[in-house]
Amino acid sequence: MTTAPNASFSRMPLPVVYALAVFAGGVLACSVGFGAVPFLAFSFPALLLPALLRARTLRQSFLIGWAAGTGCNAVAFVWIAELLVTFGHFPVVAAWATAALLWAAQGLTFAFAVLFAESVSRRGAPRWVVLPAAFVVTASWVPALFPWRPGSGLVEWVEFAQIAELGGTPLVDAAVLFASAALSEALLRRRALPACIATLCLLGPLVYGALRLPSVEAARAEAPHLQVGVVQPNIGILEKHDARRAREHLTLLRDLTAAVGRADLVIWPETALPFPLARDARQPPGGGGRLSPLQGNGFVPLLFGAVTQSGRCDRWNSTLAMNRQGEFVGRSDKVELLAFGETVPLWDVLPPLQDMFPCPGMRAGERPEVLSLAGAEIGVLNCYEDVLAEHARSLAQLGPELLVNLTNDAWFGETQEPHLHQLVARWRTVETRRELVRVVNTGVSSHIDAAGRTVFETPTFVRTAFVADAARLSGSTVWSFLGDVTTPACALLLLAFAWRYRLRWT
Repeated sequence: MTTAPNASFSRMPLPVVYALAVFAGGVLACSVGFGAVPFLAFSFPALLLPALLRARTLRQSFLIGWAAGTGCNAVAFVWIAELLVTFGHFPVVAAWATAALLWAAQGLTFAFAVLFAESVSRRGAPRWVVLPAAFVVTASWVPALFPWRPGSGLVEWVEFAQIAELGGTPLVDAAVLFASAALSEALLRRRALPACIATLCLLGPLVYGALRLPSVEAARAEAPHLQVGVVQPNIGILEKHDARRAREHLTLLRDLTAAVGRADLVIWPETALPFPLARDARQPPGGGGRLSPLQGNGFVPLLFGAVTQSGRCDRWNSTLAMNRQGEFVGRSDKVELLAFGETVPLWDVLPPLQDMFPCPGMRAGERPEVLSLAGAEIGVLNCYEDVLAEHARSLAQLGPELLVNLTNDAWFGETQEPHLHQLVARWRTVETRRELVRVVNTGVSSHIDAAGRTVFETPTFVRTAFVADAARLSGSTVWSFLGDVTTPACALLLLAFAWRYRLRWT
């Protein structure tokens, strides 16, 4: 039998309970946004559990979870309303109403996690165990607009973050959520086992990180390095699509390239080239001199984003590698396309969409690619592919020495999105033990080392260039080899509890 709810919580009025749930979700969002206070992630289960103690029915539990999810999304994605006004030309009221609907829709993820956990815990399963497990499962397996996770902010706590090489961010989530829930249970019920679990989940990652970091630093010191020039042209989204300014933009890119000095390699952002390229082109129209200033006896090796095409509707968001002779020596096409921005969902099956849009959007690349340039093996992550852990894992299995990300976040303006993008992308370095150089049209551009620390980053909406001294690393990690085993383990745990207590209940 379950222990009766604590009397002080059971008397809370429902409006106060829902407000507490909204607050709990907002606190979780603040662990990744608005300066990223990572320790706030530990507060989420501790704040949500007392609210659930007040719930009398599963319906109330569902609404408490929904309130927490809506509050979390409202804080994390408050910038969506501004985005709809600026680029969607929504009236202000309609923009906020649409954003609120989106926050509520994404909040359902929390609601269903709570609903399942409460369904099992009301039959006897320990709530402090099933609730964190349910949140790990939904964070991994339920699609989201922007795939950040409860523990994403913990990349700022470098020692704690190192366990991501073992189980990725799901393992970090599990450590954070179980530590908080177990500690809450220990304090509420004065039980020893939850206190031990909380201590293990908190201190275990810290001890592992403290022991692991020196070897990561040593590997970086011993590895060959590549001087990577990063160009952040800061071209606004409306200017970028103005064909009349193509020559001006190309001149700007070349001038910034010259400013980085004698780099081994220079990188321009996603779709930086202001004109499309033929799919089978061996060099730019007019020769490589259109793209790169002279350096030494040839052109500086260049990695840049461009649209490649072979027909009216056959277009790819590509990254091309150009050698010192001004010849293209490799191409990587974006695999994970952005719905609505790059593709028209259901275009193939809905004829009305075919009438509205002559083409279904961009074509997806077949697979991740590693490009050989400037003597290095470079794994390319295009746009938001650097926030997709499984995609980056697939790329890491191909053996790159360095990861690069080419992005255009100009769409999001002066919002939190570029900073959230940067924070989530940092996890890819710990998971794969590869350094990451991010080249973003309007920022944040950065160099992140193999421990997840930001070596250098630019402000947003600043025209600048810098050189990253990036280590070329090798080897593999447990995460790269096995992938996510934490989420299936949590799912099996939930199913085991459900089966056990279903038998007892019947």
